[in-house]
Amino acid sequence: MDKAAKNTILIIDDEPANIITLRHMLGPDYTIYGVTEGLSGITAAKLQKPDVILLDIIMPGMDGYEVLAHLKSTEETQDIPVIIVTQLSNEESEEKGLILGAEDYIQKPFSSLIVKLRVKNMLKVVTRNHRINKLMQQQALLKSISYSILTESDVNSLIVDSLCKIGELMDLSHVCLYKISDDSSSLICQSEWSDPDHISETDVGYKQEQNAVLVQCINDLLIRNEGDLCLHSNDKYVKNIIEPYRNNSHSFITVPIFKMGDICAVIDLSSDDDGRIWSENELTFIVMVANALSGIYNSSS
Repeated sequence: MDKAAKNTILIIDDEPANIITLRHMLGPDYTIYGVTEGLSGITAAKLQKPDVILLDIIMPGMDGYEVLAHLKSTEETQDIPVIIVTQLSNEESEEKGLILGAEDYIQKPFSSLIVKLRVKNMLKVVTRNHRINKLMQQQALLKSISYSILTESDVNSLIVDSLCKIGELMDLSHVCLYKISDDSSSLICQSEWSDPDHISETDVGYKQEQNAVLVQCINDLLIRNEGDLCLHSNDKYVKNIIEPYRNNSHSFITVPIFKMGDICAVIDLSSDDDGRIWSENELTFIVMVANALSGIYNSSS
């Protein structure tokens, strides 16, 4: 699994005491943001993209219903689940909130255990939906690569677009496609994508030769791993061998692309989080991408 990161919760409540209480209650398990105005809450939701929003209804100016309506009608925030936390206890108030799109409703004064359980259960749904969405995006990328190969689309554009989608989908800092030179003496950067917020040592399209020893290391490790086509920093042995030849992040995945049974290129992914643990799904996905891209090289002369 990925290195665990706390889920985020945005609390929108005009009473600072309520935010403090909820922060004390949920803070040990989640990253908490709190605002005391409806409009500020909308801005914070767009900026922070929290996993769950806890929303008060009775607030001066823009009340909770108006905030909820705005959140659910805006593409940036419409999928963020909202739990209403309010003193309003009548059925009409709860019905109105649910009609506007709230996922749950908690009445004040609330039980600490109930709030924790409602949030925990909501985050299970969020996690499952994120996983399903990521799987769908992965499948869509693999299909687009395969389709482009079959329809003889522009190869360079296909590769650049694929690297960009991989980087964004997996929250990476850097993705590179290195072509192995004809004499197998070096890896040359053929295409590259970098996170816009990441300061990269190279620019997209820059041809960078890598240490020739790395090519032999990759071959040796593939033989050692008995056909495991994914070399990654989860494996301490692999990390210790490859790390000296890297000039970027230490959390990496390196996957070979084959042409007629020989390695002709590698996809290299890296993360700024040097302690990142790659999930089985991520490792499998990258191997599948490499297999799909191998069709480009095997269909070329």
